[in-house]
Amino acid sequence: MFNTSGVVIFGPGSEWLWTMLQFVTLSVTFFAIYRQLRLQQQGIHDNTKVLRAEAHHNCVLLAQRPWEFLLADEGLARVVRRAYDAPEALDAVEWERASNYMYMQFNAWEYVYYQDKDGSIPKQLLVGTDAYHKSIIASKPGYVRFWTEFGHTFDDPFRSYVTAEFARRAAAGGAKGAANT
Repeated sequence: MFNTSGVVIFGPGSEWLWTMLQFVTLSVTFFAIYRQLRLQQQGIHDNTKVLRAEAHHNCVLLAQRPWEFLLADEGLARVVRRAYDAPEALDAVEWERASNYMYMQFNAWEYVYYQDKDGSIPKQLLVGTDAYHKSIIASKPGYVRFWTEFGHTFDDPFRSYVTAEFARRAAAGGAKGAANT
């Protein structure tokens, strides 16, 4: 069946031996590469978890910072409260303080929005931040004045997202007013 005359299985002229040695060498090399890739994958996974935790921490710090100002400065808290409810009643200096405060709030909202778009933070952070700001949009005329004056300073898609929310709330308010007449 097989002609084995003159074939050397082991020894200097053996093709079989060299083929087997190449196979073993390649197998060990592929296994080592696979193991290294698995270790790198685990390292990347661990680093991603750390980065997500840092992004979450930064997000919470940034979102809470404007509230810290209100807690620390009663005068600012009073100005912001008046700005929310009756922005036209403020003088220029008060409106400047209030609008700067609102700008920090919108910056925090924008940061959370983009971090969510990147998948860098848990979805719950955007849900909570959205709910808070949307409730203010629905109930505070000062936010409308702020967005009218400063909305252009934000870029899309966040600007369009917030503008659409203002339009939706205005339409809902108009529908409620029409239903009551």
